[in-house]
Amino acid sequence: MTYSIEKQERRRSQRIPQSVPLFVRCLDSPFTFWGNLSTVEVSSHGCVIHALRPFPRGTGLRLDILYGNRTTTARVVHSDPIGTGMHLTTWTVALELDKPGDVWMVNPPPPNWSKPSEQ
Repeated sequence: MTYSIEKQERRRSQRIPQSVPLFVRCLDSPFTFWGNLSTVEVSSHGCVIHALRPFPRGTGLRLDILYGNRTTTARVVHSDPIGTGMHLTTWTVALELDKPGDVWMVNPPPPNWSKPSEQ
């Protein structure tokens, strides 16, 4: 797989499109959620998922990666609606991992994905 950076990125690590099945659980009350979701994009610092509802900013989530028996935690950075008005059915939710690293097992990882000990 090849990676290109077409413009100056302000992100700490490059996002790449990748669908990773997750079981997501909310760690914070009173907001409750648990269910199966998938990533849309991943990076060594987080991911983007699509959900049928927004998640409050700062909400802690446990992400069980269904293939590979891995678990990590993350915080919601923002939830943005896709569509408008009556057609609003999906939310784009950006998550920041509590501990950066390649939990997604991207092979090979993009050049700017440093190893956890280099963070």
